[in-house]
Amino acid sequence: MQNVMLRRWGWRWEPGSTKWVLGSSVALLYAGVFLVGLLTQPAQAGARWTAVVLLVAMMAGYAVLPAGAMSAPLRTRWAVLIVILTLAAAQIVVVGPGFVGVLMFPGILAGALLPTRQTIITVVAIGAAMVLIAGSDSWELAATEVAMALWMHAFFSNIRLTIQLRAAQDELAVAAVAQERRRIARDLHDILGHSLTAISVKAALAERLSSIDPVRAAQESNEVGQIARGALADVRATASGMREASLAGELAVARSILAAAGIAADLPRAVDEVTEQGHRLFGFVVREAVTNVVRHSGASRCSVTLGSRWVEIVDDGKGFVQGRSPESGSSGLAGLSERVAAQGGRLTVGSAAPQGFSVRAELAPV
Repeated sequence: MQNVMLRRWGWRWEPGSTKWVLGSSVALLYAGVFLVGLLTQPAQAGARWTAVVLLVAMMAGYAVLPAGAMSAPLRTRWAVLIVILTLAAAQIVVVGPGFVGVLMFPGILAGALLPTRQTIITVVAIGAAMVLIAGSDSWELAATEVAMALWMHAFFSNIRLTIQLRAAQDELAVAAVAQERRRIARDLHDILGHSLTAISVKAALAERLSSIDPVRAAQESNEVGQIARGALADVRATASGMREASLAGELAVARSILAAAGIAADLPRAVDEVTEQGHRLFGFVVREAVTNVVRHSGASRCSVTLGSRWVEIVDDGKGFVQGRSPESGSSGLAGLSERVAAQGGRLTVGSAAPQGFSVRAELAPV
């Protein structure tokens, strides 16, 4: 039950809590002045020991309660402050106006716990109360209370900003790791999906040609080896984050794979008009789209059309199931969409007329 109540109010012991307890122990020296005064000045025994108990309770609360409330909700911090302020006020009631200096403790605590505006209002109000209770002779003590409370507020504000900065850095590190994992997953899908498709198609072609055209079969088998070695190099480049796709190279590979799969290809011969950004991005688009054409479309024809800031791949295959998003069944298209969006572009996929499937990537206009 106790732990439930503490969690509800947000009070918890943190790594910095011990530092507060150790630091607040310095205040015990100042509290010792009040304790000596209580024990040496003439007073009724009942009032004296009541004040001693209140002072000890206040200092124990001052050392322990704020330690778990530094990052707690504001209501919890106010509750801690009110407890300390009440104990201090009770001592003044028991001992008299000459004990007004104990209000230094709730004043300084307000600077540590409260937001800036509330700190200013609270510490000034406590200082004014000190003057009203003890008279104008206590204005120096009141000014000291205000100055120390504001210094404490600046000190703890800096600590909170440092904590927030570290938390933000941790979040950025987590986000960077997640982004890198997505990049590797996306690139591995591109590499393995494309390369394994090409290897499968060319190996099947080599097997069919082995009995009727051994020379061509050997050529296809040699290309299978080249594709496998290229895929291995791409995997290594992915791990180092240095992998790129060449648009001209991907078009050449697409021409070979489509021919091996028996799909008529209409591909551009030149890529001179494509922007530098398009050269880097459109190679990935052509790779993923052509891989899907070979693996899934059942098409007999595929065309690739280029503009300076766009590329479109269209096939005459079966398209996609009506009522289902084209990306929903393809992690490759989803990853490709992320890649294009990261470059400020847009990927559009859908049905082609009169049948088939189209993939279009466009860079943002200049």
